[in-house]
Amino acid sequence: MVDISTPAKLLRIISGSSRYVYYTEMHHGQAILHNTTRLDWLIGPPRPNMVVQLGGAEPSVVSQAAKVLELHGYKELNINVGCPSPNVQAGMFGAVLMKTPHIVADILTAMQTAEVSIPVTIKCRIGVDTLDSFEFLEHFVNTLLESKRPPPHLVVHARKCILKGLSPKQNRSVPPLMYDRVFQLRDRFPDLPLSINGGFDSVDKVKMALEQVDGCMIGRKIMNSPLFLQTLDREIYNIDESNIKTTEAIIHEYLGERRLETV
Repeated sequence: MVDISTPAKLLRIISGSSRYVYYTEMHHGQAILHNTTRLDWLIGPPRPNMVVQLGGAEPSVVSQAAKVLELHGYKELNINVGCPSPNVQAGMFGAVLMKTPHIVADILTAMQTAEVSIPVTIKCRIGVDTLDSFEFLEHFVNTLLESKRPPPHLVVHARKCILKGLSPKQNRSVPPLMYDRVFQLRDRFPDLPLSINGGFDSVDKVKMALEQVDGCMIGRKIMNSPLFLQTLDREIYNIDESNIKTTEAIIHEYLGERRLETV
């Protein structure tokens, strides 16, 4: 989410670093290029299970930023094609790019030209404005897969977004969740690793999703209730209670690391 991100450091303290993949907030390619000497400050230091989310509409800019991130040690990138915020729309990137899938494909192809070797994945919605049929979504995905650098993983928010008339907050609740649309996409592209996003706020919903697709992205629930990770540890990964940290231990460890950073 642009400008919104729970510190990954806190999440790793809560639940360790091996069971989950942590996505950063979205950073525009230009922001990366203008901060090449301050990437640890801007994004956080590279970690194996950290995915840096990029935004932008110019293939050359996004691919140059991707190469900079790779050289700095980041292991995976994700192009956000689902954010509906007004600022993102004004820059003609985020969800508005779903209307021009050839540009998204050009961004992926530019990764090859820039010799980016780390994985570059895509996050999108099931549709945008009136472009909300399964045929549209199928065409969008096909266009990406036909690029010279097809994405190795697709994350799909199971709502469409409405660019005019709804705020970003309303776009998280007014358009209905259509999980079946994502599951239909799984049937259409069985060889494409696919994760689902949108409205996952209970263990039962997460379990349901994991029966259908390869992964489940959880945003707001973790942002608002970081300790939900421990619920998943218990119910999904069967982690013994003796290996679940207490709240007091989490706070002590987090504050200890913060003090070390300021020394």
